[in-house]
Amino acid sequence: MNVPVDHREPDGERLSMAVARRTAGDPAARVGTLVYLPAGPGSSGVQAVTDDAIFRLVFPPEVARRFDIVGFDPRGVGRSNPVVCDPAVVARLQQLPEPADQAGFDRLLATQADVGADCRRRTGPVFDHLDSNDIARDVDALRAALGESTINLYGLSYGTVHGQMYAERFPDRIRTLILDAVFDHSVDSDTFARTGAVAAQESFGQFVAWCDRTPDCALHGTDVRATVAALFTRAEQGSLPDPDDPARPLTPSGLTSRIVSPLTRPDLPGVAADIARLSGGTAGQPRTVAAGEPIRLPIYLSCADNVNRTRSFAAAQRLREQSRRLAPDMRESAFEIASLCINPPVPATNPQRRLHAPAAPPVLVLNARYDASTPHAGAVRVARQLPRATLLTYDGMGHGAATRTPCTRDAVLRYLTDRVLPSPGAHCPAG
Repeated sequence: MNVPVDHREPDGERLSMAVARRTAGDPAARVGTLVYLPAGPGSSGVQAVTDDAIFRLVFPPEVARRFDIVGFDPRGVGRSNPVVCDPAVVARLQQLPEPADQAGFDRLLATQADVGADCRRRTGPVFDHLDSNDIARDVDALRAALGESTINLYGLSYGTVHGQMYAERFPDRIRTLILDAVFDHSVDSDTFARTGAVAAQESFGQFVAWCDRTPDCALHGTDVRATVAALFTRAEQGSLPDPDDPARPLTPSGLTSRIVSPLTRPDLPGVAADIARLSGGTAGQPRTVAAGEPIRLPIYLSCADNVNRTRSFAAAQRLREQSRRLAPDMRESAFEIASLCINPPVPATNPQRRLHAPAAPPVLVLNARYDASTPHAGAVRVARQLPRATLLTYDGMGHGAATRTPCTRDAVLRYLTDRVLPSPGAHCPAG
């Protein structure tokens, strides 16, 4: 379907937005249409609906039986005018060492400015209109095209920001709204980073406890914390090879991401095996990018919604020290507001702020207790900003809770079909 590039100019240039629909598995039991607000930024809602494997991961079978599921690629993503960049320009940024002083920080910002200018030029006018308010308006155009007076929405991860903006702008057009794995758009970048550091440390603690009690863990019977500390020491010295790209050493930030990111699935055996692999120095195949192949950087959607307030090397160091005190094992968050968002080529048009949606209907907020990507603390804050929201906590690990256990699936189905929320403060046990 076509939507305006700039919603303030509805008769101006148009954008082609890719949409896919999977009809309800049991038409006789159909309740309505559920629009998926995809994760990311950068995930394809079209792929989530059309790829059977992804579909089963994202949508409970009971929901797929009773609802038409509609997915779309948000502007700047996938088939909807993606943000594209010159791989050579991006490679220069990727090859920069972590700044060690203000001069290195200035080089980083200058190179990022080059990347942003290149991406903006190659992507076209939509680059200036990527924030979640624009996407909320696209979703409302989709609602109208579907012929629905009110709509059911399921936002996952970064898609929850789109859902929050929709609740502010179009509260009377929502039948149900689920925010699962909640991105907290109400805090500044430093608070976001510190919250993420705590969540990374908590997730790692869950991993260590699992490894201690699980004989199949590749590190069972060893001092996992000491092993990881030794890896960080090597990373700080520049002597820890990246097994997937042996020509480049892993940085401390890269090591944090390598350990923490898989815990969001949660792939605990994989993390144990990778730590053992890093300790043993086993190398894999170097990663390559085909010459001339455009690189997609949908992270600029995040930069339209979020400002990174780090303005100097000294400020970055202060935040790093604060994070290390909060996360002595993992050192920092694996999921911060991208440094690209310090000086994007287009200023953030929807910067962080408290949510204001007093007219929003009852909303179901879901979050795992141990999610290093979208911390539980952020879900608590967002739920408090929605006057009729209920937070359901899944007491396990992972990013996204809707399909984790029968308890979470039942809560989602009951809310979508009957608009009945769980009791305040409800929990689902870890599966």
